[in-house]
Amino acid sequence: MQDIYQHIEDHIDEHIATLFRLVSQPSISAQRLGFDKAPALVKDIFESVGMNTDIVPVPNDGLPSVYGTAQGERTDRTLLLYTHYDVQPVDPLDLWKSDPFKPERRGDRLYGRGMSDDKGNIIARIAAIRAFNEVRGGLPCNLKFFAEGEEESGSINLPDLIEQRGQDFAADACIWEGGGRDTNNDPFMYLGLKGVLTVEVSIKRLSVDAHSSLATVLPSAAWRLLDALQTIKGDGDRVLIDGFYDDVTPLSDTEEAAIAALPDETEELRQIYGVRDFVNEVSGDALIRKKYLTPTANIAGLTSGYQGAGFKTVLPASASAKMDFRLVPEMRPNDIFNKLRRHLDRHGFSDIELTLIGGVNPYRTSMDAPWVKLVAETAEEIYGRKPVMTPNMAGTGPMYDFGKTIGMPIATSGIDHPAHNIHAPNENITIDDFLLGAKQAALIIQRFAERGAK
Repeated sequence: MQDIYQHIEDHIDEHIATLFRLVSQPSISAQRLGFDKAPALVKDIFESVGMNTDIVPVPNDGLPSVYGTAQGERTDRTLLLYTHYDVQPVDPLDLWKSDPFKPERRGDRLYGRGMSDDKGNIIARIAAIRAFNEVRGGLPCNLKFFAEGEEESGSINLPDLIEQRGQDFAADACIWEGGGRDTNNDPFMYLGLKGVLTVEVSIKRLSVDAHSSLATVLPSAAWRLLDALQTIKGDGDRVLIDGFYDDVTPLSDTEEAAIAALPDETEELRQIYGVRDFVNEVSGDALIRKKYLTPTANIAGLTSGYQGAGFKTVLPASASAKMDFRLVPEMRPNDIFNKLRRHLDRHGFSDIELTLIGGVNPYRTSMDAPWVKLVAETAEEIYGRKPVMTPNMAGTGPMYDFGKTIGMPIATSGIDHPAHNIHAPNENITIDDFLLGAKQAALIIQRFAERGAK
């Protein structure tokens, strides 16, 4: 593999130039910004390494995915690479040290929105594919490359696309976006993701806002909403919705051992977020278990009345909250939505309106799967250290649609690191992380061609 690794290193400036080209093109799915050009650019990059590529229309007027295929020497083995080319909004813009869509190199770091999540991962895999083409004359196995356009806005149309065309994307195994190194610079793998239910909780009690002097006689939408929200969680951070925890599944012995081996994140989280105490004063192992294994009920935003400069004495006619519920296997978004509705009704809040915004199912690949072991071996070979693994991350993504609906084992490898400021101002990667991620992608492709996923 040294010839492949050397090619990746020798062409690093060209890979950075391609990455800068991709990062320079906005693709903010939440705002539908830049999608007049972004899909065609991704298609052009895929085609530059010989992939047969289509811009895939998505149901419900969704933002398109880009899908490429290439035939390799082993035509009986097909590997899927999942990534996404959409990015998060750039706010707050004033905290960026440079224009988020004018990428910059400062020393060994590259800055720009999407540099790590997920455009850097796309180009690292492109670098591996190019190396095989130019050094070996082609890939050692069949390859499929799927770049989603709506991951950062909840993949809301992906299940419908999978229902229509899922078998087109089927493969023997999948490498997911992400992975890389943790704060100790150990290679880091996750084998699943939490699901999520997002809802709007709202109420309207008056036809128009009223003078606040009438608060003695007119009902307050804001107080009514707060009363309803306070029934959802109790002391000890426990969610009080009947049946909320019914479908939470226990970990296997292997998964328990992996969780126990994860590094303590207590001090790191204290420094990043400026907190002294955590919920229920957890720390160490208890903090790790709560972060990765516990479902949540979170208020993501509250809206009511006047929020501008100065003061306005107003009794709000309406109030609303955006909530997200992170779900663990085998919880389901629609089930939790229905249980939330019944909970509010039983507590006398049938006047509260619920709107389902979106939902993603949780998913885990078994840590005992041969595919997981193969990818872990490549991580140790590239990084020189055994990987740290977790059954699932605390965040959400559409793994279920590929792992369960289509049916394939999934593991991760990538270029990520906690210092990359993913989803935040000054997102960045290091050149070393890019090179390591590209080399591991190449080694995974080679080992898969030799051994398969089973």
